[in-house]
Amino acid sequence: MLLRNRHRLWIRLLMALGAMSLFLFGYQWGNQRQQGDAEIPMINGVLLQPPSDLPSFSLHDALGQPFDHQQLAEQWTLLGFGDLAQASGQRGVQRLIEVYNRIADQNTLRKQLQLVLVTTTDQTLLARRFATLSPALHILGGDSDEIARLQGALGVSPDAPLTLFVLGPGGYLLALFPDREDGAAMAEDLKALVANARALLPPENS
Repeated sequence: MLLRNRHRLWIRLLMALGAMSLFLFGYQWGNQRQQGDAEIPMINGVLLQPPSDLPSFSLHDALGQPFDHQQLAEQWTLLGFGDLAQASGQRGVQRLIEVYNRIADQNTLRKQLQLVLVTTTDQTLLARRFATLSPALHILGGDSDEIARLQGALGVSPDAPLTLFVLGPGGYLLALFPDREDGAAMAEDLKALVANARALLPPENS
């Protein structure tokens, strides 16, 4: 009798384990079906997971129009910092436009992408001139404390190499493109991030 009960116990355990495995498999399969082909991509830059949300801020563009967190929340953004009177700002604009030009074959992505350079010094005339280089480019300025607070939230130090930040819809910080990464690599990274937005962003922003 004892041996018979042991056999029945093992059978029940095996059946329970089989049911649990089937449930887990079904859950994972359903989750993959829901996300489609979205996955966590491998990129040349630095992927940040989970993404972080930026604090609210208030700046203005080259024409004095307000620009705040809401503008970041509406689309994809490639953002950098620099002084337009120095090499840092000029190279920042160059890198932003280079990425934009390298996705010329991606019409939908180009419409979804805005380029933002936050100037660390007040250069109104230079800002207006640079802003004409591309309709997607926004040159932002404003209160120095406000800019410093935004830099602090992104971990930017004044003497750090030029880094570009990728923000997804909702204003979520998704990735960093270090100074060493060239335009072609950044463009491919950006395509991968947008293509896999479902796996990277909160559901309401993907």
